[in-house]
Amino acid sequence: MKKIKIFDVFIWIITFVFVVGVFFLPKMVPVHWDVNWNIDRYGSRYELFIVAFIPLLTYYGMLFTKRIDPHRKGILSREKTYDLIRTWLSLLMILFAGFIYVMTIKPHMNGTFILCFLFGFMFIGLGNYMPKIPKNYFLGIRTPWTMASEYVWKKTHLLSGYTFVISGVLIILSGFIASKVLFIVLLGVIFIDMFIAYVYSYKVYQKETKNID
Repeated sequence: MKKIKIFDVFIWIITFVFVVGVFFLPKMVPVHWDVNWNIDRYGSRYELFIVAFIPLLTYYGMLFTKRIDPHRKGILSREKTYDLIRTWLSLLMILFAGFIYVMTIKPHMNGTFILCFLFGFMFIGLGNYMPKIPKNYFLGIRTPWTMASEYVWKKTHLLSGYTFVISGVLIILSGFIASKVLFIVLLGVIFIDMFIAYVYSYKVYQKETKNID
């Protein structure tokens, strides 16, 4: 008999609470804000059903991709690490969903710092786990060169671990500045992290193939 994990029960309970919570909200709720946290669109409270199921979809979606990934053997060799990331990302999605619910109740609240904390914490957490992520098709830095070489995968994720942690700290610090800066910093660090990983993985692959030749 399969052992029921505590987090499985927890995430179902949280989802149930989120779903039931929708019916206690006004029929029309704010569903979108501009960069200054001014409401620019209202919608039906039932739109929040999508938000309610995000944590559950993240948790079981990553379980599904683990089972169908062509590199499943590699994932299973580090299954505990993968499951820790899956649980941790699902927990972040719970916090994000909770944040959305709070914003519908207090729509004029400035959510910049909370968002910065959530995104920054996500980057820092991913940065710490990045060097331990086994090669797979759904999680991590997937460039043509990381997917072609185990060595390039490891080297790229080791470097990305550092860049992601630095990016996470920058995102959190940006929460103390104007809300407009958040989106600039967020887009900027994502672009820079991906650019560094892309170029670095190519350089490492070129060096590796040159040594082989």
